[in-house]
Amino acid sequence: MQNSTIKSYLDWATIGRKSILLYIIGFILVIFISLILGQMFFIVGEIIMPFNSPGLKIFKFTFFSFIFSFISIPLLIGLLHKRPWWSIAMPEKKIEFKKFFIGFCLVLSINIIFNAIGYFYDPSQYIYSGCNTYEWFSLFLLAFLAFFIQAATEEMVYRGYISQFIYRITKNPLLVVLVSSIIFSLPHFGNITGANGIYAVLPYIEMGVMFGWLAYRSGSLWMSIGAHMANNWFITMFVGSNLEKIHKLSLFTKISETSSPESQSISSFIYALLVIVVAEIIMKITKTRVTDKKEQLID
Repeated sequence: MQNSTIKSYLDWATIGRKSILLYIIGFILVIFISLILGQMFFIVGEIIMPFNSPGLKIFKFTFFSFIFSFISIPLLIGLLHKRPWWSIAMPEKKIEFKKFFIGFCLVLSINIIFNAIGYFYDPSQYIYSGCNTYEWFSLFLLAFLAFFIQAATEEMVYRGYISQFIYRITKNPLLVVLVSSIIFSLPHFGNITGANGIYAVLPYIEMGVMFGWLAYRSGSLWMSIGAHMANNWFITMFVGSNLEKIHKLSLFTKISETSSPESQSISSFIYALLVIVVAEIIMKITKTRVTDKKEQLID
C-alpha cells in the first residue's frame, strides 16, 4: 500500500515491518511503558513540585505520570515498525483542529446537558464542594495541558497502537473497537466504588467503544483525544462523582448513594450511544467522516 492511499491511521498497520510477532513485542513494550515505567515519572513531579495542595496533586499525577509515555511510545513504534512516529495516531502528519474541537465540544456539551437534566430531576444529588478560587482557576488553566497529555497518551495506546495491532489481524471494525475497549477497561478496574466483576469495568468498556468509534469513523485520533480530554476535564473541574476513586477538584459532587452498578452501566451506555449518534450526524455535515457504511462490514 502506498502512502497516497492511506485514508485512516489504521491503514498504517500493514505498512513497514508488520509481522505479528513484532506487534506482540510492541504490545508488551507499550503496556509496560504506559502502566509501569511511565507512571514512575510521578516521582519526578514530586521532586520538582513538593507541594501537596489538591490542585497540584491532580496536575502532578495527570501530567508527570503520562508525559514520558506521551513522548516515548510514538518514537518506539516508529523505530520498531519502520514507519513515521506520528502514524500511531493519524494517516498523515497534520493537526486536525476541526476534529479535535468536534470531539471536545460534543462531549463537553453532552456532559453539561446530562448533568443539567439530573439537577432539575433531583437537585439534592448535587452537592457544592466548595473550592479555593485561586487554586481552582490555576488548575483550570494547567488542566488543559495535563489532560491533553493524559488523553492523547491513552488514545495512542488503546485506540492507536493496540487497535492497529488488532487491525493487523482482522479488518472487522467492530472487533477492533470492542477488543481494544476491553483492554482499555482493565487498568481502570477498581475505580468505581462498590462495583465488582463485570460492572467494575463495563462503564469503561462503553466509554472505550465510544472513543474507538470516533477514532475509526474519523480516521485519526484527533476527535477521540478531544472527546477523552473533555470528559476527564469536566469530571475533574466541574461535576465529579462520589463513586469514582480519582483525585478531583470539581465544583460539584454528584452523590449516588442509591445508584447500583447496573444503573451506572446503563447510564454510561446511554451517554456513549448519544455521543456516537450525534457525532455521526456532525461528521456527515462537516465531512470529517472517513469510513463509509460498506467499509464497516469488511472482515
